[in-house]
Amino acid sequence: MKKEPNSKLILTALFAAWIVSYIDRGVITLALSQMGKDMSLDASALGIVLSSFFVGYALMQIPGGWLADKFGSRKVIVVAILFWSLFTGLSGAVWSLASLLVIRFLFGIGEGAYPSASTKAISDYFAKEKRTKAQTTMMSSNALGGAIAPIICTPLLLWLGWRHTFLAISLLGVVLVIWFLYITRGSSAQHSTASPKAEKGVYKELLRNTTLWRVMALFFFANIASWGLSSWMPTYLIEAQGIDLKAAGLVSAIPAVIAALGMLISGRIIDRIGAKAKYVVTGCLFMYALFLFLVTRAGGLAEIMLCMSIAMAFGSFTLSFVFTLPHRLMKQRVVGTAFGMINFGGQAAGILSPAIMGFLISSTNSYNSAFLFLTASCLVAAIISLTIPKLNKQPDEPITDPSAVVLTARH
Repeated sequence: MKKEPNSKLILTALFAAWIVSYIDRGVITLALSQMGKDMSLDASALGIVLSSFFVGYALMQIPGGWLADKFGSRKVIVVAILFWSLFTGLSGAVWSLASLLVIRFLFGIGEGAYPSASTKAISDYFAKEKRTKAQTTMMSSNALGGAIAPIICTPLLLWLGWRHTFLAISLLGVVLVIWFLYITRGSSAQHSTASPKAEKGVYKELLRNTTLWRVMALFFFANIASWGLSSWMPTYLIEAQGIDLKAAGLVSAIPAVIAALGMLISGRIIDRIGAKAKYVVTGCLFMYALFLFLVTRAGGLAEIMLCMSIAMAFGSFTLSFVFTLPHRLMKQRVVGTAFGMINFGGQAAGILSPAIMGFLISSTNSYNSAFLFLTASCLVAAIISLTIPKLNKQPDEPITDPSAVVLTARH
């Protein structure tokens, strides 16, 4: 039976690392308006800057999973946090659009290794029956991090300015690494074993699995909405709704808090209903689209934030469904790689969504077209979810047959 030394403490550290990652990536969304003024960048250029992070982030998803499976989650987590912290600090030293694009790309490379490594760590340190709950708890940090980021970063931006704020928050990662190394010293993570031949066959089967590709596509279109909202919300509140940075930081935290609660609740619901989860997710995606559309018809800030909050609550069900699939349906040996493949689909959306929104905002001089774009993406995700078969849970056992590790489905 798997031993779980300090499993709760390790989960806390993984949760905290996700929070720090969202603080580090979230500060630029709050500083974006001022950075644009200081560097003479319009909405289209700023959209490309936001997307440059996601290029690196998406490209690192699958390699990050493979590295975690190959060398262990602990090593990859430490290197990833230190790497992204370095380029968080350097983001405050940019001198041109080109330097900003390069640094944000490399920052994305660092952060991109963490999602799969943290998921692999859940598999390494927790018994199978506890992994789904641990995973949804850990991933609720995504929305909570989005809520905490403006609360922490807004006062720093007002006090230090955006350049020094990047440097200050980069120190969080260094402190976190020291703590993580301390609490995981001597921990005995469990690893599945497989022969080189079986391992090679495993990855071929993953690439051939059509259900996995459908889940990736679903996550791609759902995350167009998620990343579009998180990337542009503070700027939208400042420029379209006319509130100041301090108010924007506080107001933009509200939907994120709702989403965090939604992640915790939805994870437990999905764990209980099992194969029927796809029907709940389909309904939630249609509701996600509806409330994003209603943002364009809302009459004031209160109505807008209510619609955004409800939309993100429904969106959290999709995230829980996607994030827990590898633990419920994959062998431990390939959890990191499988999560990396699925997450690549979701993070690739971050490459396109901020840039397309920036283009739409610049070309139409309105945010409504951008919200309609997000609405359409949710509708496409809902349609894709209808094509995903019911998924059977697999037992956790040593890999002997490479074809046995992939998602199994029944219609």
